[in-house]
Amino acid sequence: MKEQNSVQKQFLESYGELSEAIFRHCFFRVSDREVAVDLMQETFLKTWKHLQGGNDIYDIKAFLYKVTNNLIIDHYRKKKSVSLESLTEGEDSNFEPTDDSYQDITSKAEVNLIMGKIAELEEPYRQAVIMRYVDGLPPKEIAEIIGETANNVSVRIVRGLEQLREKIK
Repeated sequence: MKEQNSVQKQFLESYGELSEAIFRHCFFRVSDREVAVDLMQETFLKTWKHLQGGNDIYDIKAFLYKVTNNLIIDHYRKKKSVSLESLTEGEDSNFEPTDDSYQDITSKAEVNLIMGKIAELEEPYRQAVIMRYVDGLPPKEIAEIIGETANNVSVRIVRGLEQLREKIK
């Protein structure tokens, strides 16, 4: 019983600390609020089931991002072909930052422009840029999550930023 309480406490703490970051990561990857919420919830459900199965998780944050990334890949596999136009059209594609610093129209327009340009990046670069600058993860942690070396992740971040600068010009 004590073991069960420990697992439940670990899960609830990770949900409280990381659910918003996981949602944000999903949203930037799929550009759809409803799908992002579903993916975030499924991530935590799979993690809970994993913990309930008696499995240990060494690094819960890395585990959650790994599950999330796998679910995002599955989402796109199921969706088959998605055009950039379909990702950027519709009411859900307009990101509304909650931070007070983005409340003026100019800042909102800039955020929407950058989001659209990030969506145009090639996948490995898009993932690295989002994980680094949206999720705030260091390259070493990103490397652990995606199963690459920290050097490869750093290269992807730099190349992704170069692509992003070119697209914004």
